[in-house]
Amino acid sequence: MRRIIALLAALNLVACTHGGGAAPEAASATKPAAPKPVATPEAKAAASEASGLAMKGDNARALPLFRSAWEGGVRSRNLAYNAACAASLLAEREEALVWLERAVEEGFDDAKHLQKDPDLSNVRSLPGYAALEQRVIAAEAKQYEAADPVLRDELLKRMEEDQEARSALIASNFQDEAAKAKLKDVDARNTTWLKGVIAKHGWPGSALVGRRGTFAAWLLVQHADQDVAFQSEVLPMLEKAVARGEGSAKELAYLTDRVLVNTGKPQRYATQLEEVDGKTVPKALEDPEKVNERRAAVGLDTLEEYIAAFERMKAAATQQKP
Repeated sequence: MRRIIALLAALNLVACTHGGGAAPEAASATKPAAPKPVATPEAKAAASEASGLAMKGDNARALPLFRSAWEGGVRSRNLAYNAACAASLLAEREEALVWLERAVEEGFDDAKHLQKDPDLSNVRSLPGYAALEQRVIAAEAKQYEAADPVLRDELLKRMEEDQEARSALIASNFQDEAAKAKLKDVDARNTTWLKGVIAKHGWPGSALVGRRGTFAAWLLVQHADQDVAFQSEVLPMLEKAVARGEGSAKELAYLTDRVLVNTGKPQRYATQLEEVDGKTVPKALEDPEKVNERRAAVGLDTLEEYIAAFERMKAAATQQKP
């Protein structure tokens, strides 16, 4: 199954195919990583096309494009993992293992998915696979290290319920009134509960609940649209967490935009999208000419790439409906 990490703009559904949710940013390494090459426009276009083809199951056409994208400087765990799956399904076993190692080098850390992904059944018997799997298991474990594992687990459980409610509504094409009511109830309960947690602990950063746990906390705040005052209250807490290395600049960008949009102001990073006359566009945006500079500063792709990824997700979701 293809791993595409993105946020479905209508509901901020954490959507991915390879892995259990949007992966938090990796913790800082003990030594600085080598700088990545600057991706060419042609490579970015190849990566986008390859992802779209792979989501449709056209691996024969996708794999050469994945190769071109990588050679052109597009280096990401998602691209490498998708390419590994494409190569495996085409019985290009040795190449699949090379792609998988690249994904691990780029930070892939979803061991549970790796172990059960049927797309990779062709490579599990190869020499070298077991060592890669152990590296992924170790990387995943680091994401769960927490001073308060009980609180971490509760956050993860509530995030799972959040995602199930959103998936159910999307599956109904936003028509099921019961699903709408369920989603509203889930968000209200999670907001009330998280308020209590923050009143007691402050913002639950990665030291307290691990990277997975603090990501879950962010997602619950992101979905607390029924209580914009609470979202606004959390925003400076998250800013401080990011400053001390216990939060994600990308997550801060998303919450910043959410608060701005929910308070009737232009957003800053163009993370909140809408459809106008059949075209996906960002909601009201401040200083549009410099939006990609701001996005790059927090580690986000360009707005054009973000919209393209969203469109691919939307097309894939449409294809999967009965």
